[in-house]
Amino acid sequence: MDLTTLLASLAAHDWRAADQETGRLLLADGDEGGFAGLEPHEVEGLDCALLRSIDRAWSDASDGRFGFAAQADVLAAVGADGLARKAAWRVFGTRTGWVTDDGWAADRSGLTYDLAAPAGHLPWFPATFPTVATGRTFEVLEWFYDHFSRCADSAS
Repeated sequence: MDLTTLLASLAAHDWRAADQETGRLLLADGDEGGFAGLEPHEVEGLDCALLRSIDRAWSDASDGRFGFAAQADVLAAVGADGLARKAAWRVFGTRTGWVTDDGWAADRSGLTYDLAAPAGHLPWFPATFPTVATGRTFEVLEWFYDHFSRCADSAS
């Protein structure tokens, strides 16, 4: 896939445009249709080279503050706390800024497009909005970070 638009947005620190382009790239690679997001089985089909390239671009542009690896680091720290599944995901969401007192952010309007945002805040995962509505947030995010971890490990 062509990352030119993503790379240009990140170089300009246009975090909003980069976030939207990241979502477009992930959906173009994995979404088989049905709703505007990724189902767990679609996550498994995401191209590892694409995920690593997107992550590296975000990480480089933000000095490691944003990207899938930054999100995975937050998730690993939460996992070390030994919380139950639902509580762990809520803590993850709170630490990334995806959960507020009102609950999970339902769309990109609740995001902060600034380096002052919490570590791991961006990019937004394109499955989050539909899965919040259906109660499948944890399932899709678990599949995504498991798949990303395997992709990252396969590059080593």
